[in-house]
Amino acid sequence: MFSAEASFIVGGTLLASGITTVRKTIYPRDIPIAMIPFIFAIQQLVEGFLWVSLINNDSSQTPFWLSNIYGVFIGIIWPLFAPFAVYCAETDSKRRKIIASIGLAGLGLAIYTSIGLADEPIIAEIINHRINYKHHVGVYQLVIVLYLLATCVPFIFSSYRHLYITGIIITLGFFVAYFTFLETFASVWCFFAAIASALIYFHFAHRVKEPLIPIP
Repeated sequence: MFSAEASFIVGGTLLASGITTVRKTIYPRDIPIAMIPFIFAIQQLVEGFLWVSLINNDSSQTPFWLSNIYGVFIGIIWPLFAPFAVYCAETDSKRRKIIASIGLAGLGLAIYTSIGLADEPIIAEIINHRINYKHHVGVYQLVIVLYLLATCVPFIFSSYRHLYITGIIITLGFFVAYFTFLETFASVWCFFAAIASALIYFHFAHRVKEPLIPIP
């Protein structure tokens, strides 16, 4: 299931989906949310090339750089970009304030990850047909909670049905990956989150706004 071919297929599909989604935007504020499948496409293509390097026992610096570029996507780009994108798309003022507050957690996590990667770069290895990104994370439980908060919860607070549904799906995927594939959690969850990001297309194809979570 997890392989270079799977990463390339998902990456290529999301690349096409991302381009189509961006073309469906009407307002500039929608562009960040529409870019999510496109960014996931690049991330999956990076992992696809990493698979190839690891399988071929590449002795150059290529696996090192690909591993850490992937780490930048996971630990810096998504904690910052996910709340930012949902915030831009949201029009309800109360929800925007909540999402902005969540964005502060993402900012803190991105800074923490930046320092961590500079101090200890990631080393990737294949374990049971999945990639394990080896990197020590202090206070791991707190970091994982903040990560869930920054990358998944903003979607759940969206007043748009398809963004809300996307948030529920990636949150469920988060817990499944965490409790089932703990050692290779980062790779597995991002793989499923990338696939789920294709649902954002339907946000633009069938734009229905319903406050699914009442906010007083």
